[in-house]
Amino acid sequence: MALFGSKSGAADAALASRYKHLLNVAKSLTSERDLKQVLSATMDAIIELTHAERGFVWLGSPEDGSVAVARNVDREHVKRPDGKLSRSILARAMEVGETVRTDNAPADFQGSASIGELKLLSVLCTPLMLHGRTIGAIYVDHRFREAEFAEEDRALLDEFRDLAAIAIENARLFEENDSQRRRLEELNQRLEQEVAAQNEEMEAYRQRLKGLKPREKYLYDYSRIIGFSAAIREIFSLLDRVIPTSFPVLVQGESGTGKELIASAIHSNGPRRDKAFLTENCSAVPESLLESELFGHVRGAFTGADRTRDGLFQRAHGGTLFLDEIGDMSPAMQTKLLRALQEGEVRKVGGSEVEKVDVRIIAATNRDLKQEVEEGRFREDLFYRLNVVAIRVPPLRERREDIQPLLEHFLAQACTEAGVPLKQVSPAALRILTSYNWPGNIRELQNEMKRLVALADDTIGPELLESLKSHPQLASGAARAGLAGRTLKDIERQAILETLKLAGGNKADAAKRLGISRRALYDKIEKYGIVPPRPPEPPRM
Repeated sequence: MALFGSKSGAADAALASRYKHLLNVAKSLTSERDLKQVLSATMDAIIELTHAERGFVWLGSPEDGSVAVARNVDREHVKRPDGKLSRSILARAMEVGETVRTDNAPADFQGSASIGELKLLSVLCTPLMLHGRTIGAIYVDHRFREAEFAEEDRALLDEFRDLAAIAIENARLFEENDSQRRRLEELNQRLEQEVAAQNEEMEAYRQRLKGLKPREKYLYDYSRIIGFSAAIREIFSLLDRVIPTSFPVLVQGESGTGKELIASAIHSNGPRRDKAFLTENCSAVPESLLESELFGHVRGAFTGADRTRDGLFQRAHGGTLFLDEIGDMSPAMQTKLLRALQEGEVRKVGGSEVEKVDVRIIAATNRDLKQEVEEGRFREDLFYRLNVVAIRVPPLRERREDIQPLLEHFLAQACTEAGVPLKQVSPAALRILTSYNWPGNIRELQNEMKRLVALADDTIGPELLESLKSHPQLASGAARAGLAGRTLKDIERQAILETLKLAGGNKADAAKRLGISRRALYDKIEKYGIVPPRPPEPPRM
């Protein structure tokens, strides 16, 4: 080795020993995968080989990088290291791509205020190069001695820096890959937990739905009306009393809440179920034709009346007539409808013969008819004629417990119609769907599930719900429902409470519906501080 030729035998032996030590360090670095260990071993080896007072490993550019590790000769950590080394020397070494050695820093770097402030004398700085790019630098100094570092120290550092750069980069990549792997594992674990939570929640909903078998709790079949909220159960209880009668019923609620389903349930369960159930949307038919649609017309009564035709009242004789959007009916038609209801008879348009009719009227509106009466837009006597029994169907935002079972129902329905396997809803998408206010109510939810089935692959994810995520109805809905941050304990407590209500406070029945032992139910009731509801009084007919 030419490097040893100018030295005495003892000096050559010392230098050879330093190179041997350097080789051993390099071998240990190549097998190390922990970045902190690589940096520490690099720094300790350099200080030991050069006998520097302090040493630093800098990673990154001179402007945006930082000290990754800093040691003094006693292998103690240097406090606040970023301000303890000369940026001027660091920048020069990294810019020229070569080791910079100075025996008297103030003289060699005149004009650098930091060197004077740091009281530096001897400095040795070499860039860490990898594939033609600079990833950092190794920096050692001595504040009290001039010419502390010899050319052989520079040579040692030149030999060592490439090995150190490779070891640091390999450890950094390994750590980055390991970090990504851990993040993926955490994400997978979190996803598994969310899926498990979703499955538990869905199973709780299914169990609660099973508890709503109509003949177990109610007198009639309401299976087409999906829901188990307190509001829906109140409607079922009211229907039990209304169905056997022939009284008129006024169903009030926003558009899309399922008012026609209520009317259909009244007819299909009642004594008129074997007769016709006819419907008419009063806002969809022009006033000039509505009278003919309701009461019929004789031939020649108006242009196009080429034959005599019965109206809905005649065709629904003995059955039920559902008049939707009754609040949109004109004052003139209100008068004619009132006469038909009072007298139980109708006269065809253009005719003179009176026909007796026996029809149960179920009217529906999304307006406040009482206010319409007060403001003179709806006849008071007709309102009282229709409002014998009033049923209010609340919007979805007031019965959020029903959103998920409705969602599951329409999802299965849409998949069947599309001829595709049942698709799943991701936990994130489920949170959005159940937090949304659904201003269009059930009709909007049904159409949204058809859209999602058409667009999604196997799983419906949040990326398909951007329009709902950015909709102002979402945040207000989540806040009012108190869904943000809801835990599995909250869900379990709510499920137990709802099931107890469905079971009328009967714990044995509730435990059976939940699929757990009675002892387990007692423990959970005590754990969550649940006060079981009292058994309801029997309905008065």
